Amino acid sequence: MARKRGKQPKHVLTVDFSKLETVSIEELRQAIYTDIEALKDMYGVKFLTGAELTLPITNQYGEPRDVRHPEGYHVSRIDTHHYRPACLDYDL
Repeated sequence: MARKRGKQPKHVLTVDFSKLETVSIEELRQAIYTDIEALKDMYGVKFLTGAELTLPITNQYGEPRDVRHPEGYHVSRIDTHHYRPACLDYDL
């Protein structure tokens, strides 16, 4: 099914942080936390699937910057290190 450019399904939500412009990672963490709490409290969101966060990495002046692994190679994607216990999938 083809979608028009710029349109997304009604069940997908975009949280736009671009108006914050250049912020520290700590400020972004707080903004994300605050908005997730608002999704829960104001909008009743309880679950989501396949979430993805895209971060345009810059220096403190807003100039683009590459992300390098400690071993020196370029990194463009990382997978979460969050551990979700399997017991949460069952009513125990």
